[in-house]
Amino acid sequence: HLVGNGQSLLRLLQFSGVLAGDNAASHNSKLQLCFWEEIIKDYFTTRAVFKFTLWKENQRLEAKPFEIGVPILPRFFLVTAQSGVRCMTLNLDGARERTAGATHAIVECVQAIWTYRYWNGWTITLKGPLTAHIIVVPNVPSVSPTHAPGSYTLKFDQLVFDATTYERLLSFDVLPLHLPLSPASQNTPLPEDEHQPAQNNEVYLVHTEHEDRWQCDNLTFPIPPINGFGIPQATMRCLEVSANAIIFASDDETELHTQLAESVVQMSDLIRFSNDKKLGPKGTFFPKLFADGMSLTSFR
Repeated sequence: HLVGNGQSLLRLLQFSGVLAGDNAASHNSKLQLCFWEEIIKDYFTTRAVFKFTLWKENQRLEAKPFEIGVPILPRFFLVTAQSGVRCMTLNLDGARERTAGATHAIVECVQAIWTYRYWNGWTITLKGPLTAHIIVVPNVPSVSPTHAPGSYTLKFDQLVFDATTYERLLSFDVLPLHLPLSPASQNTPLPEDEHQPAQNNEVYLVHTEHEDRWQCDNLTFPIPPINGFGIPQATMRCLEVSANAIIFASDDETELHTQLAESVVQMSDLIRFSNDKKLGPKGTFFPKLFADGMSLTSFR
């Protein structure tokens, strides 16, 4: 059997392994669009869709559902990496794989965890059900084949993740504290009157009815790099509906910068055809404007 015996689940874990890369080489690669384009090409079919639903402030009152097609997926991961994400992992405890055909498998996980680790010490975990439709895709032979004849690759045809809740965790190491040795570790609890507030972010022990607690009167820590839906605001802007492309000019060089939007999914067939055929706009509109002396700032 090509699928149905754990192969598809293993493929998901391989994808998680790519996201989890946490060394200098992977950090540099993740900031390059070409890196993510290759990853998407290796793991997703040409018509794949990632259905991603986010809920605001862990309440089932306001949701933002997105359908991210292959033309947008590389930019989605790139913008996330550029927003301070150091690495990501997928936790699939209790996942089950079942077949839906000879070359089609479905992996279901009732409570998957998608973990984002940020450079500033924050760890954000999105939790919810995940479903992956994975199909067998024959490898295309080439002049210099990298795959054996008759070989195939398992790819995601549809990935669905409903992030019903998220948690924010802050690494203790990023806190500017001077911690004392815990008296509890020596079994010699200190009297209450010996614990006086210290200066310069030093910590003193406070006894409560149920447990001893550390307390610091002057504590600062990084702001969580996410919005109310649990992802970076730049990533959210990358996905939000925008009927019109935003065109602007920078001070140093003229750029055409198109805001990615949910509406672009409707143009996925056109984008795919354009990429496959190496075709673009005919180029009769903008060159004429530039020849007439009109700048891009006129469209702001």
